[in-house]
Amino acid sequence: MERLDRKIYLKKMDLDQALRLYLTRLKKIGFFEPKTERIGVGEALDRVLAAAVFARRSVPHYSAAAVDGIAVRSVDTTQASKRNPRRLTENQFLFVNTGQPLPGGFDAVIMMEDVHLLGDGSVEILDPVPPFHNVRTIGEDVIEHDMLFTKFHRLAPQDLSLLLAAGVFEVEVIRKIDCAVVPTGDEIVEPAGEPKDGFIPETNSTLVKAFLEKLGANVKVYGTLGDDPVRIESTLRRILIDHDLVLFIGGSSAGSRDFVYRVLENVGEVIVHGLSIRPGKPTVLALVENKPVIGLPGFPASCYTVLERIVKPIVQEWYHQPVETKDYIEAESATRIFSSVGDEEFVRVALAKVKERYLCVPLKRGAATMSSLTRMDGTIVVPKGQEVVEEGERIAIQLEVPKSQIDGTVLFIGSNDPLIDLMTNLLAERGVRLSAVSVGSLGGVRAIARSFAHLAGIHLFDPESETYNLPYLRRMLKRFVLVKFARRLQGIVVQKGNPKSIRTLYDLARKDVRFVNRQKASGTRILLDHYLSKLGIDHHEINGYDSEEITHIAVALKIKKNQADAGLAVAHVAQLMDLDFVPLCWEEYDLLILPEFVEDERFQIIIDTIKSKEFRNLVLRCAGYDISDMGKIVVEGEPV
Repeated sequence: MERLDRKIYLKKMDLDQALRLYLTRLKKIGFFEPKTERIGVGEALDRVLAAAVFARRSVPHYSAAAVDGIAVRSVDTTQASKRNPRRLTENQFLFVNTGQPLPGGFDAVIMMEDVHLLGDGSVEILDPVPPFHNVRTIGEDVIEHDMLFTKFHRLAPQDLSLLLAAGVFEVEVIRKIDCAVVPTGDEIVEPAGEPKDGFIPETNSTLVKAFLEKLGANVKVYGTLGDDPVRIESTLRRILIDHDLVLFIGGSSAGSRDFVYRVLENVGEVIVHGLSIRPGKPTVLALVENKPVIGLPGFPASCYTVLERIVKPIVQEWYHQPVETKDYIEAESATRIFSSVGDEEFVRVALAKVKERYLCVPLKRGAATMSSLTRMDGTIVVPKGQEVVEEGERIAIQLEVPKSQIDGTVLFIGSNDPLIDLMTNLLAERGVRLSAVSVGSLGGVRAIARSFAHLAGIHLFDPESETYNLPYLRRMLKRFVLVKFARRLQGIVVQKGNPKSIRTLYDLARKDVRFVNRQKASGTRILLDHYLSKLGIDHHEINGYDSEEITHIAVALKIKKNQADAGLAVAHVAQLMDLDFVPLCWEEYDLLILPEFVEDERFQIIIDTIKSKEFRNLVLRCAGYDISDMGKIVVEGEPV
């Protein structure tokens, strides 16, 4: 009589406990440390970035007409009205088509439908147009040196298009995980043909291979091994050399002919043998030569359960990705969103969970915009006939990313600074996803006051005390938490070599100087207005005072591309853009924190990150920053 040499389960373990234990061991041996390679962008679909990627050129790289019509000088249209149409002679306009470069000397485009052609070659218009009306300006979508994607971002089809448009042709990615799949069992046969009684068609390897490939793995299926421990061991030792993960199918239970777990125990370390789940109980999780080897159950339903619950998280961790899900959620709009009444509109939004409710913030809009496709967390469908989604209105969102990713997102709304990109990338490495939206300092304070964000960047100059931030916060908020971030050098960014010899703010009022401003409510705009008032400079005398950009680097781009001669920005953007810089003053750029967020573990990760040696070393490479007080916390008002 055959002796039943059976193996009792080491210890059946709860699924979550088993997965945590196995992942912990894999992390300890360095299995998830990124292994990288460089590939062409055309080959990079669904690959995971191993380093942050920055734009090498602006998108678009020239100013172009956004519609078919006539190019004009906006100053020539100022007197136009329906009662008093404005006639433009042939030397005051040029016909242009959509996408055509904006002709030199012209700064706006009027749609053909709004132009009345006259018999003598002139045209008639009924409305004035502002500068850059119907013009897709240089850098409208992306500006050179913008961070396009953080480390560990998975590249989608639209991402590849944006990379190429931004002049990026190669990327460093995490190498694909190489997986070996080995079916076992004397009873297993090829699925073709009619199997005899007692024999089972081998279909699990197809299931496992397709499952892993969908996750982005390279997979090789080896021929079926019989119930022979010597062959199982020799095959394992051979294929371990060329693979990161080995999966045996079958032989993982406690029967007399189940040899996989015995081989794994003999040549390596069995971490888990048996899961407290049905189906999927007979599972082996082992380490052999510092590589994971998994014994999958032979029954298809059990096999699939373990793939979904154990193998998928391991592969996702290799790529530093969350396990993907798909869902709908209801969120509040953090801003008013205007829509075309005559069309159903799909509005791409960023999403975050703030104080147990979901908030959405619209991203850049427009048919030519690619960056919002790569940043979107979800999509709002605004139905035909609805003109506006009100601030605070609850609306259904179709998710484009896992809900778990939204739950973990930190929402940053406020003033822009180049260091925020660097912080965002380091936070991504530490498992915190930060979504940043630039709305200006006052917009950031308002967002925190209404609990529409976790943190905001601010640099609000108070003219009375000639100090930053605290006077505004004491007037606007009953309580607040402020984290000191950086003192930064503000000044006048000018073209390389400073050809217009711009030395002071007085020079901005010269007729030969073209200025580019920051948007209303931004800290830089408030600072400029203070100095203009103090120096007695009438802003009406400044050519371009009403020409606005929402970031420092956008200001610098206009200057670099000779669309302006000067603009206020921080010294670092002049360094990035290889422009000259006239120092004006040091200012304090700080982080305003939602008080309730202080208790969130992600807040401490942010503090640890900005105080880290790695971040400080990055900042030291950037011109015009003083970070001696970075990380200090100021709390005022009622207890948090």
